[in-house]
Amino acid sequence: MDQTINNTVDSMQNEIVSFLQKLIRIKSENPPGNYEEICRFLEEELNTLGFEVNVVEVPEELTKKEGLPTPRKNVIATMKGSGGGKSIIFNSHLDTVPAGDAEKWTYPPFSAEIANGRIYGRGATDSKGRLTSYVMAAVALKRSGIPILGDITIAATCDEETGGVFGAGYVTEKKLVSGDMAVIEGYSNHIVRAMAGVLQLRIVSEGIPAHSGFKWKGINAVEKMAKVIQGLSELQQQLEIEPSNIPGMRYTTVNIGVIKGGTKINVVPGSSEIQVDFRVIPEHSIDGIYNRVESIVERLQKDDPDMNIRVERVLDFQTTPTVTEESSPIIGELQEALKEVTGEALPVVGMLGQSDTRWFINSGIPGINFGPGTNDNNLHSYDEFMDIEDLVQTTKVLSVLVRNYCGNKRSDYKMLKGGMPK
Repeated sequence: MDQTINNTVDSMQNEIVSFLQKLIRIKSENPPGNYEEICRFLEEELNTLGFEVNVVEVPEELTKKEGLPTPRKNVIATMKGSGGGKSIIFNSHLDTVPAGDAEKWTYPPFSAEIANGRIYGRGATDSKGRLTSYVMAAVALKRSGIPILGDITIAATCDEETGGVFGAGYVTEKKLVSGDMAVIEGYSNHIVRAMAGVLQLRIVSEGIPAHSGFKWKGINAVEKMAKVIQGLSELQQQLEIEPSNIPGMRYTTVNIGVIKGGTKINVVPGSSEIQVDFRVIPEHSIDGIYNRVESIVERLQKDDPDMNIRVERVLDFQTTPTVTEESSPIIGELQEALKEVTGEALPVVGMLGQSDTRWFINSGIPGINFGPGTNDNNLHSYDEFMDIEDLVQTTKVLSVLVRNYCGNKRSDYKMLKGGMPK
């Protein structure tokens, strides 16, 4: 690889590590979503590092309408190119899931302790490690003295852990970020080009309560719901033989995550409720899966006239599958950078999870997921960590990606250095 970038990033290792440690030590757990301190830190630091920084606060009337207890803020920082080239957006979120019981961590969750070549703490990978790599890749490129034509934008957004409506959703809807492609938080051991759709349902069974000694006077809502659960289990078996063509996505999943019902052991339950989460592969549609559930319920009620089942969509977090085609230039550009730095390309896969990628794709900006860390880094669990070697190497990959994409391909760079393109 280009030794200028390699040497620059290596010389920045202590700075890169320190930047991540500082981010980890700022609590930004969501809920509740405290963004004041981390936004203030980023505004000051990124200004110093050469970015033009804009802190975007979501209007208070919007957050109050949703019952949110704290302000929602996003940081948009741009390192300007000289003009005429393609621009890139790096997106990572400011919030983390709660740390949980601190006594179950080997090191305090906000200490950013270093041990065994790792930085430990809540957000070390998800997603403050990714944010660190994105920022430092742009800084390394600037310090290397390599001319860049297009702009490099860091979109550090809020609320990804709770859907991202006031984070990436807000800044894309209001067109506060622009670019030709986006790299969103992801892993360093594969490139994610597809994310599952999400359908969530609340299914309610209405019965008639009665004394258990006179059960025939009532209708047991829990027993009726048991038939629905069996129907959903059979649906899952059907979906397992309708796999996705995208590696990593397997098939549409059905997960009954919540079940409620009854008031007392000796009372025939008058109501029961389940909440069901579906992760929908691109080969299926949200409406198609919903219709299959409706058909199951209709069939069951036809067979059992005493059943009274209601199916409701939970609209708080419903999204269609999002896909970037495997032939997209963004994937080729990243693979080229990976080969230059590591000598190898990465698998291109899909995931049944969701991320803020959908906001960029839905606004017309192609996006993929890539960044330092892997799904073995204890994300959302105790002892979350970031491997320092991975953090540094991924920063090199991203620096090369930006060098190539934002106006200076290798041949152009060799011309700038006095060589001839090959």
